[in-house]
Amino acid sequence: ATLTSLWNCARQDIPLQNSSSPSQPRHDDTSTSKPERIIAHTNNDTPLPKKNPDAEDPIWTCNICTFDHVGESKQLYLACEICGTSRPDISKEKPRHPAKRRSHPQTPEASPSKKQSAAWGTLRPPSDRDVQGPHKRHKGLDAPSPLLDYIVVMDFEWTADDKVKMEPISEITQFPAVVMKLEDRKWGAEPDTSYELSIRSPVPLPADLCTPCFSNRIVNADAYAISAFDTFVKPTFNPTLTKFSIELTAITQSDVDTAPPIRVVLNQFVQWLQSLDLVDSDRKRIGNWCFATWGDVDINGTLRKELEFKSIDLPPCFDRWINLKNDSIFKKHYGRQPRGGLRKCVESVGATWDGRAHNGLIDSFNTAKIVRLMVQTGFRFTRPTRGLHRNGDPFGQKKRNE
Repeated sequence: ATLTSLWNCARQDIPLQNSSSPSQPRHDDTSTSKPERIIAHTNNDTPLPKKNPDAEDPIWTCNICTFDHVGESKQLYLACEICGTSRPDISKEKPRHPAKRRSHPQTPEASPSKKQSAAWGTLRPPSDRDVQGPHKRHKGLDAPSPLLDYIVVMDFEWTADDKVKMEPISEITQFPAVVMKLEDRKWGAEPDTSYELSIRSPVPLPADLCTPCFSNRIVNADAYAISAFDTFVKPTFNPTLTKFSIELTAITQSDVDTAPPIRVVLNQFVQWLQSLDLVDSDRKRIGNWCFATWGDVDINGTLRKELEFKSIDLPPCFDRWINLKNDSIFKKHYGRQPRGGLRKCVESVGATWDGRAHNGLIDSFNTAKIVRLMVQTGFRFTRPTRGLHRNGDPFGQKKRNE
């Protein structure tokens, strides 16, 4: 008999018919000369026991062709249905079950009606959720992530020269900051015009930046200034300003000669944050807020390096900040890269530039306008983009060509 006839006989439970060309034994097995199927139960009228749907099917494997005989009925075979080799001693066999397949929860992306591609074989093809990852999908009725309570916008000025590197380092010559308070209006609530604004600012604030806009029904969130800080800083390594630096920033030599050094300015700045209940006595952050700069160079590239070079501890509150030029901030909201400098970007979002460029306080006020317009038009500042580990090393996404 041919191999096909052997297979058909085994599958259809019929005796093997004689053939004019008997097949040769496939293996050197003297226990049986022909593939035969011997069933222990000869009484076909005896009903088989009902199978438990939760039980696993037993299995035995041929030692020659390694074919797996799965199912209750095939446990009665005394010979392999493929090669005809006698089954090993049943009394010495250990009961074995097929490996239990891990059940995958059915997802909306993997509908049972969808035809599985043959290219994956027995494997489950990946669903859209597998490709996307375990991140939660935000749905229309989900509550939005809470806003930061405050954002402290900063824009330093430092010693520089025209195409010449300052040795050993660049030093800060102006140390400004503007505190922006972020607020959400409750959805569906009427605009509240009876707000109480307590301004504790040693520096005057622009009127258009410190007035909330909750009277506008379209605005569901707002960011407005409540305080500002500004002082000049005396450099110690290069106390004489270059002509390039004076023309660029309009900071005169007399401004820095009468100014305190960076160590004193840093203490004054922390005391100002303490008066606003933003840091504690250990100079650690209180509440949910962080700094914001137009690039990473202000905190990470200038302040951190100068304090490290002068053996001054960086206050713990500077452990995280928002780079407004980051792709996840400006580009995500406006759909384009922030090109052309700070002034051009301020004007491109619909704000009006006020004051002289490259003055630290003026730049901070105008940068705060970008923050305010982004919040009013739906962007939610919920987390920083950069920060510092406990050992002082920076982490987070770095802006290209920063």
